[in-house]
Amino acid sequence: FTFMTSFWVLVCFGLIGLPQLAVRSMAYKDSQSLHRALVIGTLVVSILVLGMHLTGVIGRAVVPDLKIPDQVIPTLMVQVLPPLVAGIFLAAPMAAIMSSIDSLLIQSSSTLIKDLYLAVKPHAVHNESKLKLFSTLTTLTFTFLLVFAALNPPDMLIWLNLLSLGGLEATFLWVIVLRLYWDKSNAAGAISSMLVGLISYVIIASFKISIF
Repeated sequence: FTFMTSFWVLVCFGLIGLPQLAVRSMAYKDSQSLHRALVIGTLVVSILVLGMHLTGVIGRAVVPDLKIPDQVIPTLMVQVLPPLVAGIFLAAPMAAIMSSIDSLLIQSSSTLIKDLYLAVKPHAVHNESKLKLFSTLTTLTFTFLLVFAALNPPDMLIWLNLLSLGGLEATFLWVIVLRLYWDKSNAAGAISSMLVGLISYVIIASFKISIF
């Protein structure tokens, strides 16, 4: 129960703290579009998360000897659906994974180049060819690291996923929320919040401290 509750909090509420989603939320056309998206997003996420959890329960019954939990969805698709339909359904999550990875790779290199490198050397903004070269090299470096990490993946990627989501949310969630709704928020408070959130999360995750 505690794991499922934590999962729903992390995935359904804590996503507000993810920088990549915060940036996308700033791109809405108007307030009405944002309000409509809140309703649609809540319904879609509820269906997706509930569907994933029910799939896990069904998978335990249909494929009782499954050793790797991450294989439950593709295994069920292959066993239950016609081959053509199973191929289409298998292609959909692969496309979503590729889309997420490439956007995060671009964001990672953009953060390092624009937020860190240009902050140290602001005059470098005029050298566009150099910035493109640095950005490309940074993206390739992250790509090679990801490929190397993928050679020996954990049996259940959700642990890695939740670990990274939790770290981002512990670092950025309250900075974003309080900056939007608290008039007294400031830069010093934001930096303190990010440091305390990140350090606390690393300590709790590393030493497996169980709270409540």
